[in-house]
Amino acid sequence: MKAYRKIIDLIVKLASLIVMLCVSGIILIMMYELVLRNIANKSFRATTELCGFLFMWMAFIGLIVLYDQDRMISLDMIYTRVNKKIQTVFWYVAKIFSFMLGVTMVLSYINMYPILSTSYFSTMQFLSKAWHFLPMAIAGGFIALDTIYQLIDRTSNLLVKGGAEQ
Repeated sequence: MKAYRKIIDLIVKLASLIVMLCVSGIILIMMYELVLRNIANKSFRATTELCGFLFMWMAFIGLIVLYDQDRMISLDMIYTRVNKKIQTVFWYVAKIFSFMLGVTMVLSYINMYPILSTSYFSTMQFLSKAWHFLPMAIAGGFIALDTIYQLIDRTSNLLVKGGAEQ
């Protein structure tokens, strides 16, 4: 389990780096576009498409960091006032849905790949849209893997606590 956690932590660090690079890229491209518009009175569609591309990577890869740190919006406000056993049931139900979401994200990408791989940006003909939607599959895969880790970790902790109480 420690090796599994180290791999997850490494993925999260890499995801954080990618998000920072995407944000920096968006800022630089937008600044370039503003200067170009104000000085030369010109604009390029490629900058808009590239910012959209970077935004998709930033948003979906950012999910990896948020999910790992448990900073996503959750429904725990609904069950915080119930007893611990019901809270545990709600937690397991939420994790099962998280796992299903992750798997759905990966399967959606796989099913859409034949279409995405033959579709290209209008100004970036060298880049298929499969690359544009790839972070969705990466984030989905991470959500599924991290959920499996959380389920195993929580279940083993409950079994150890349950065995110690008897």
